[in-house]
Amino acid sequence: MDFRVYYHDQPPYDGVPELAPVFGVLVIVEKDADHGRRIVQNGDYYGWVGDRWMPFDFAGLLDYLQSPGWKRVLIGRLVSNDDFQLAYNLANSDPDFPIRTAYGRERSKVR
Repeated sequence: MDFRVYYHDQPPYDGVPELAPVFGVLVIVEKDADHGRRIVQNGDYYGWVGDRWMPFDFAGLLDYLQSPGWKRVLIGRLVSNDDFQLAYNLANSDPDFPIRTAYGRERSKVR
């Protein structure tokens, strides 16, 4: 498993992107070759891009949907700070993912 999606009102999901529940996303944790783990958050929408999730606002979602290729979109949910922080802390300490080694945004060209 390379990612896990944390939701507001249902258990976390770590199956194939095609079957990920659509609504209520709070945060996603992913394996990251450069930084151990990557926390994907604060998106109104999340799209599967090759081998990872990307957060989008509405304009970004439209751009994503018009590009060629297969798509999967998940929809975020606005919740209280306490609910969001709980999900973030769970994702950031998830024992099934490598320890975060940095907070950079760049991806390695080598995989």
